[in-house]
Amino acid sequence: MGIVSQVRAGRKPAAMAASLALAAFGLAACGSSSDSAPATAAQAAPCPAMSVLADAASLARFAEGAPRTPDSVLYEIEMIDAKVLCEPAANGQVVANVGMSIYVRRGPAGRDLTGVTVPFFLALTETNTRVISRASYETQVALDKGAASGGVVEHLTVTVPLDGKSPYAFELIGGIQISAAELADERKRRGK
Repeated sequence: MGIVSQVRAGRKPAAMAASLALAAFGLAACGSSSDSAPATAAQAAPCPAMSVLADAASLARFAEGAPRTPDSVLYEIEMIDAKVLCEPAANGQVVANVGMSIYVRRGPAGRDLTGVTVPFFLALTETNTRVISRASYETQVALDKGAASGGVVEHLTVTVPLDGKSPYAFELIGGIQISAAELADERKRRGK
């Protein structure tokens, strides 16, 4: 396979997430009628599946040196949703436009936080076989004074080299970038 490019297209405040979801729904609904006009290159193309990795969907960060109790939580991060909309590209490729909703909730020990840097990733896989590309990113989530939470929608673009395969032979997987120790802590905290 050729090189797979991943481009960070920007971020939108979480308040825009609902309007983006409605817009995506509207685009999907446009082509649902059997008597609609023939498809054009500007219309959506079939996409790989998009999911958030369950073990990388949430993470709690605790105050330095404090016991791991609810009162020592600085903040909790959740990747609450990920959507994809595709368009055909040259040379038998598909361009996947991904929106990932990231939410941060302030904890009892994080009263003075003004923002949180959230590391996250997006991977393109050939479904159930191998990772084709994986990239890590960071985003800043602002926590306004007195606000309990904040969020962003990160937009990424991934070029999927189909090489004669169906887009359904691929999967896009996103999540919060966490260490092995954080994964073990999260599983313990969630009772897994």
